[in-house]
Amino acid sequence: MAGDQEYFIKGMSTLRGRQIFSILKPFFNFGFLICSLSPRAVRCWQLSMFRYARSRIGIACRYILIKSLVQSCGDNVAVFESVFLLDIQHLRLGSNVSIHPLCYIDAQGGITIGNDVSIAHNVSLLSFEHDFSDASRKIKDAPCLPQKIIIEDNVWIGAGVRILGGVRIGTGSVIGAGAVVTRDIPAMSVAMGVPAQVIKSRKLQ
Repeated sequence: MAGDQEYFIKGMSTLRGRQIFSILKPFFNFGFLICSLSPRAVRCWQLSMFRYARSRIGIACRYILIKSLVQSCGDNVAVFESVFLLDIQHLRLGSNVSIHPLCYIDAQGGITIGNDVSIAHNVSLLSFEHDFSDASRKIKDAPCLPQKIIIEDNVWIGAGVRILGGVRIGTGSVIGAGAVVTRDIPAMSVAMGVPAQVIKSRKLQ
């Protein structure tokens, strides 16, 4: 019996995340149903408690909790440790999404992340901006204006990228490390720099 367990664990360790998810999906669905029975405030607290949990168990627990809190969530969503998610009720996640450590995602103005999106570590998504047009008002009292962010399918966001509100990143695009995205990025583009500029297309000639 011990040998069978060791063989199972060793086999699971060689599989990709989406393969493991497909095997364990019934357990995730059951966990989601149980989790959804508790008050939303409790689930938010539990998510904060699991924020720094490492290993695949931590990822699994975060997935179940996040799925119960966001507007919509697909399959095989891996949110790694030390990720901060704010106003999560305005967040939409597709399938096969990975969000790596030290990311900061504020969905106050609404954020949609499509399928097969990889977000590298230390990325910020800020779906709002401060209205500082009234010079008589203190900066700290300036209101926030919601600005939706849409990241379409099959997008790679490099390490340290900052994505500001009101932009759409098109399908199949790559955003280079350290870029600051302040305007829409067309589909199948490679963009980098501050502010981010399209440097080439990934479309087949």
